[in-house]
Parts: sequence; C-alpha cells; structure tokens
Amino acid sequence: MEWLLYASAALIAVAFLLLSVYIARTLIVLQETLRRLAAAVSHADEQVQTVAKEVTQLLHTANSIAGDVQNKAEKLNHAVEAVNEIGGTVRSLNRALRQTAAALSARAGQGQEKWAKALRWANVLLDIWEKWRERESLREKEGLPNGEK
Repeated sequence: MEWLLYASAALIAVAFLLLSVYIARTLIVLQETLRRLAAAVSHADEQVQTVAKEVTQLLHTANSIAGDVQNKAEKLNHAVEAVNEIGGTVRSLNRALRQTAAALSARAGQGQEKWAKALRWANVLLDIWEKWRERESLREKEGLPNGEK
C-alpha cells in the first residue's frame, strides 16, 4: 500500500507539473496579447490625438466662418432695409403719378370740348384755304387775272 501512496504522490507531481506548464504557456500567450493590446492602445491614442487636433482646427474654422456669415447677414439686413425703403419711395411716387394722371385726365375731359371745336374750325379753315388755292390754280391755267371771267 505504500506503493499506492508513492504512485499517488507521483501522479499528483506529474499533474502539478502539467498544470504549471499549461499555466506558463497561457501566461506567455497572455503576455504577448497584452503587448499587442498595449501597442494598439498606443496607436489608437496617437490617432485620437491627431483627430482631436484636426477637430480643434475645424472648430476654429467653423467659428470663423460663422462669424463671417453673421457679419454678412447683418450687412445684408441693411441692404434689405434700404431696398424696402426704395420700394416705399417707388410706391409713393406711383401713387403721386396716378393722382397727377387722374387730375390731368379730368382737366383734359373738361377741355376736350374746346379742343374739338378748335379742331373743327381748323378743318373748316383748311378746307377753305385748299379750295381757294384750287381756284387760284384754275385761274392761272385759264389765264384769268384777279378772278375775272
């Protein structure tokens, strides 16, 4: 029975040796994995730093552009106000022109009858003058002096 005790102790020693070897191999693999993980984290940290710098520059540029846009918007507001004032002036001018045209039209309506009479008299005078010229030209053709027949 003693040999069973020695065999059990030997078996326990072999098992402990195998366990130690597997633990050592696992620790070696774990150590390599941790080394790779540390390198990856270091690389990621460098990339994060680079991206952070670029984002900071981008934010400064965006703030600059936003300020520029705000300044231009304020200037555009002044221009829109000026155009609005010009529009009001044009509306006032149109209103005044309409009133003036209406007044002139009313006056023209009042004086239209006088003009019509004046034009009729002018036509009558023109007709008389043309007839007189025709008569003069006929007398000259016939050779009658001073309208004698």
